[in-house]
Amino acid sequence: MNRMFTLRTIAEKFPEIIMLTNRMKSTLAVALIGMSSSLLAAPITVQDNYFGADARTYGDVVGADSNFDIESMEVDQNGSDFAFKIKTAFAGKSGTLFPSLTEGSTGIGYGDLFLSNQWSPIGSAPYSGDDASNGTNWTYGLMLTDRYNDVGGDVFLYELPGSNIDDAFLSDDLMTGGVWRDGQEVTIKTAGKTGLNVGSWTSSSSALSISADLSQSALLNGEKLAFHWGMTCANDVIEGEVDLKKVPEPGTIGLAALALTGMFFMRRRSSKS
Repeated sequence: MNRMFTLRTIAEKFPEIIMLTNRMKSTLAVALIGMSSSLLAAPITVQDNYFGADARTYGDVVGADSNFDIESMEVDQNGSDFAFKIKTAFAGKSGTLFPSLTEGSTGIGYGDLFLSNQWSPIGSAPYSGDDASNGTNWTYGLMLTDRYNDVGGDVFLYELPGSNIDDAFLSDDLMTGGVWRDGQEVTIKTAGKTGLNVGSWTSSSSALSISADLSQSALLNGEKLAFHWGMTCANDVIEGEVDLKKVPEPGTIGLAALALTGMFFMRRRSSKS
């Protein structure tokens, strides 16, 4: 009886306490919902506004648009899991174009995806002076296995501790003739590096899709995610950046959920009393 009287008295004499408790529960609920929804927000699409250095007077695309044009990249983040969808006319053509003009007669293939937390291209759009020797220094790369086919394959994460010239093969290194965009980083130099299998890639007739878990990198500590991709001849290249969605610590979510649960049971006990 004393306990019932005390709770009833508090509710009658100090209604602001009950209101505060309800507000706290509402705030925590909104916070939990916000943390979840922020990780499931809509993908971000970046249009191709990047030319890159030495376009050889062809402008955006060197060669035929029907072979090499890149339209956009869609970046979808769910926690540490990322899905990159590159819409390009080159999709479905890896290993089939101009084998006689490539090292090892492999044909032109899918390049690797270069990543960093800072995007700093030289000049302004379309960045016509930017290449591997200046501008953004890429700190990580996602390497595509079996790049010269359209079946798909695994994706390996590599840390790139040096300069772009140290850590990447350029379009110049993979082409032996014809006309291509010079000086662009296209594939990762894996010698002396250890890669982690973090995902997979697939292609369709209109897009190259790369899925990867970036939790084993330091990229999630930044505010932005910058990227660079092109086919191995770099006849078109896309660069840009998107905002990273912060991944809450598991402990933070757990504490908030525990507090909310505790308040719920306190209210139930109060109601029964």
